[in-house]
Amino acid sequence: MLNHKLKFILPLLTLVVALAGCQKTPQKPCPYAKDKEAGANAGCLLTQGDDVLIITMRLTGKQSIPGGTSEVRESPRCTAYRETLEETGIEVSVHELLQEFSNGFHVYRCTQTDTSQEPVPQDWKEVSDVSWRSWLSLNEDNWRYPERFEHTRNMIREQITGISKQLD
Repeated sequence: MLNHKLKFILPLLTLVVALAGCQKTPQKPCPYAKDKEAGANAGCLLTQGDDVLIITMRLTGKQSIPGGTSEVRESPRCTAYRETLEETGIEVSVHELLQEFSNGFHVYRCTQTDTSQEPVPQDWKEVSDVSWRSWLSLNEDNWRYPERFEHTRNMIREQITGISKQLD
């Protein structure tokens, strides 16, 4: 009887210990914490030549730029910084505001602070893939917010620096 209970308890205990180790590691403080702008949901537009950093949502398979919901008393640039780090593992510098959509979502031009960092999904419950994609490969049918696709694609086109900037 004791042997049977141990067969059940040991795997359960192993799972509990493993899950306890999955806590988020403390993040660096946001370098934009002194911004005076009120909080807003925000994200980063990162480009590299002809490519843009794209996340794929786990539940829907839809794509978007990294970004998300602001926390209490967090500036929009801090939201863009934190959400990009949480979703991609990439630390960024957040530059100028490129767009504020009608729902209040802020899109910032961002650059990777360490170009040797490879993007890797950090939030396995939310993000299934992070990768550099050609801006020409993006399509409205697979975009998380299809009503904003054309405008976002135009923003991306303005930011890329490669040869395909001439193509469409």
